[in-house]
Amino acid sequence: MEVRVVIICVKPEYYDQFEEITAKNHEASLEEPGVLRFDVLKDEQNPGVYALYEMYRDSGAILAHKESRHYKEWRDQAEPMMAHPRHGMDFTILYPKSES
Repeated sequence: MEVRVVIICVKPEYYDQFEEITAKNHEASLEEPGVLRFDVLKDEQNPGVYALYEMYRDSGAILAHKESRHYKEWRDQAEPMMAHPRHGMDFTILYPKSES
């Protein structure tokens, strides 16, 4: 499994619009066969700070996600709403241990 966490800071005037387009991306992403989780988180202490917690079956699923129409639409709509470029990090799952 592959895990990505993406931190996004949104300009105040776009909070509602960003949440709306991100909800659509969330729903469509969950329909992809290689997507295991696609959580959208909102920082309670820092308005406009969001995190996407994404879990994929493998690296091929990440590539497929980035080539999906819904992701490209989200990216193109969301980027102008961001206070600065999003920051993505890749993680390895330590626990719970995998059965495989």
